[in-house]
Amino acid sequence: MAYSKDLLAYGRDVLAQRKQKALQTLQERKRQLYAAVPRLQEIEMQLQQTGYAAIQTAMRGDLPRLEEIKQTNLALQQERREMLSRLGLPEDYLTPPFTCPICQDEGYADGKRCSCFDKIIKSEAYRRLNRQSPLSLCDFSNFDLSYYSADEYDGKPAARKQMHDIFAYCQHYAKTFSLSSPNLLMSGRTGLGKTHLSLSIAKAVIQLGFGVVYGSTPDFLAEAERERFSRNQNEDEFKTTDWMMECDLLILDDLGAEFSTSFSYATLYQWINTRLNKRLPTIISTNLTPKELLDLYGERVFSRLIGNYVPLFFAGQDVRQKKEQAAAKS
Repeated sequence: MAYSKDLLAYGRDVLAQRKQKALQTLQERKRQLYAAVPRLQEIEMQLQQTGYAAIQTAMRGDLPRLEEIKQTNLALQQERREMLSRLGLPEDYLTPPFTCPICQDEGYADGKRCSCFDKIIKSEAYRRLNRQSPLSLCDFSNFDLSYYSADEYDGKPAARKQMHDIFAYCQHYAKTFSLSSPNLLMSGRTGLGKTHLSLSIAKAVIQLGFGVVYGSTPDFLAEAERERFSRNQNEDEFKTTDWMMECDLLILDDLGAEFSTSFSYATLYQWINTRLNKRLPTIISTNLTPKELLDLYGERVFSRLIGNYVPLFFAGQDVRQKKEQAAAKS
């Protein structure tokens, strides 16, 4: 997987900071511990001396002496472990507390990029992709069901009851999210809370440590078209669409608001179909009814949405208008 130069540079900077912090922590531990227990510092110096002596002895081929040095080294290590144990400290207390024990915060192990390096890069890439999204503004805690009518209408269940069930479902979905979670299709008129709840899910899933890409369908399509036809785009670099296809959870807001072209149709089909084949969860919100989706996208896209997504039908009157009216009166 090829990453852009700035993402690689970011990852190297993070690793360098982690390594520096680990080394500084070790030095501070040594400073405090050696002041309190000088014998530990003596042991470290003697271990270093046995190390140098072992190299010189091995070069001379003096195997009996090399074995003596080895036994001395092991005895010193055992003495250090026992002293640390009596102090209530782990035996690795005097080694650098690296964030990644595999690569020791170098970013590479056995000649390959370490998984910790990839994790840093992916996390930053998702953060950049989501920086235009108001993730911090929406949360399950500020979703207000009182704006939905508690009265039944024309034989239909009360909007508040329907939205209570959807709200509870979304909370459970976020809390128990995994790569085997189902796809969701949120549909309903504008202002009914689709964006709020999808953002709330995104925020909660990110806090669980998963990679989430959130954005409006028109914006993503515009970016995909720009990358597709840009002459300055490096073909080896991971593009926005690539991140969308690889992330743990993709959230496409406002499906149907995009300008309909052959490119947008083909790209949407590719996104939906690819993630279905990879069995990666996707959440789509739209103001369109099922019939309008069928009319706009045709049977090929529609069948994948209806057959592979859990439908959540949002009910009620425009909550945003109600909030604006309430604010105007206050």
